[in-house]
Amino acid sequence: MNPLVDIRNLHVSIPLTAGDLKVVRGISYTVEPGETFAIVGESGCGKSVSSLALMGLQPKQARVEADRMTFEGADILSMPRAALSRIRGVRLSMIFQDPMTALNPVYTIGDQLTEVYTAHGLGGRKAARERAIDLLERVGLHNAGARMTLYPHQLSGGLRQRVVIAMAMMCHPMLIIADEPTTALDVTVQALTLGILKKLQSEFGTAMILISHDLGVVANVADRVAVMYAGEIVETGTVAEVFAAPRHPYTHGLMSCIPGGAHLGGRLPTIPGTVPSLIGEIDGCVFRNRCHLARGACNHGRIAERLDGGHAYRCIHDPETLARQGQPHAEATR
Repeated sequence: MNPLVDIRNLHVSIPLTAGDLKVVRGISYTVEPGETFAIVGESGCGKSVSSLALMGLQPKQARVEADRMTFEGADILSMPRAALSRIRGVRLSMIFQDPMTALNPVYTIGDQLTEVYTAHGLGGRKAARERAIDLLERVGLHNAGARMTLYPHQLSGGLRQRVVIAMAMMCHPMLIIADEPTTALDVTVQALTLGILKKLQSEFGTAMILISHDLGVVANVADRVAVMYAGEIVETGTVAEVFAAPRHPYTHGLMSCIPGGAHLGGRLPTIPGTVPSLIGEIDGCVFRNRCHLARGACNHGRIAERLDGGHAYRCIHDPETLARQGQPHAEATR
């Protein structure tokens, strides 16, 4: 079976006065039908920009290049804008990070939900209204028919997020890109929202690209995970593989910084140093200036990807070295 999404050597850069801001630097991944694929990393690492490029929603000034970027076998890069518009929202949909800005404040939620359906010619207003009410009920908005007349500001943040999820599902998409869907929600509402997403995925067979910086969310929801740093994917594997035995020093550092466990009640480790500038090229490993294992071989050329079954990582060190030496120079903070 061919992958639903197939991306090879994707680059996204934005020209600035100081030079090209290389936000995404040659990333590659696939997403299988029905799979949940997570992209995790700190703010500014290129997670959202890479997915916006797949949607064709990157900033106007951005340059997108790739050896291959296909969805359901169709080449996104060469696709005319009109053709991309026909599949965007229907076959390929997105849940944006902030539902308050994603929803139009001057239209009712009912109008916004039904417009998605009718604009793509999937049916008339009656069918669209029935579909919207059904989805609102599925995502936990009781008495959905009456709530169709409400405006976004009349709903809580958690309920607005559910409306955005329902909107993304209106046209039976094959893939949903969920960009930090639980960031602004409290822990209880986060769990409910993630449960709703997983239930809808199971019911409709929809694949999902989950963008997050929350490793706990990724562990509970995803099948496979890609760890991004400074525009590159530095490690990819199943959630079980990556969480149980991280193969890249950055991933190891992220795991060490999770609150709880051995650090509960004590000092919380952090990764020392700062992310390198993304303007221009980065010679060598992108993480070398923060890595206690950095050696001369880390300073030049792009680090080749190493494979251990389906577990891939960009590091010159073998897993035993990383497991033995860990991240001993991590700083600690209260």
